[in-house]
Amino acid sequence: MRYCTLSDLERAVPKQTLIWLSHDDPASENYDAAVLEDAINYAEELADGYLVSRYPLPLSSVPTIIRDAVVYLARYWLYQRRPEGAMPEVVKDGKKDALDTLSQIQKGAISLNVKIDDTVVETNAPSVFRVSASKRLWGKSTLEKWR
Repeated sequence: MRYCTLSDLERAVPKQTLIWLSHDDPASENYDAAVLEDAINYAEELADGYLVSRYPLPLSSVPTIIRDAVVYLARYWLYQRRPEGAMPEVVKDGKKDALDTLSQIQKGAISLNVKIDDTVVETNAPSVFRVSASKRLWGKSTLEKWR
């Protein structure tokens, strides 16, 4: 399942900016869909790299937090294509926030409630930790002998 679509990217970046970032012909009136797909693929693969250690992929549904992170990463990739202009701070911050979010998901600080085989897995559900101890080798009476 795709984490981000072209329409998600269009909602985050104005159309004229998408045209400028994706098309090499300055006179073009439409964006280059292949370049936008490359940006989305890059961002999705990067997100998968963070998610694979914690969740089975592909995810059965895409949480909003993942979609937004992928949109921010794809937007950054598009801006990187145009080195002649300065990178906007909001784009840099968006990438940093997206990577921080993915890192927190990977570490388990943020959990996604995703379906695995028709059951919802809540990764932040309380766990039981059982401990048992063996019989003491050195009791009080044994230690008294050595004084």
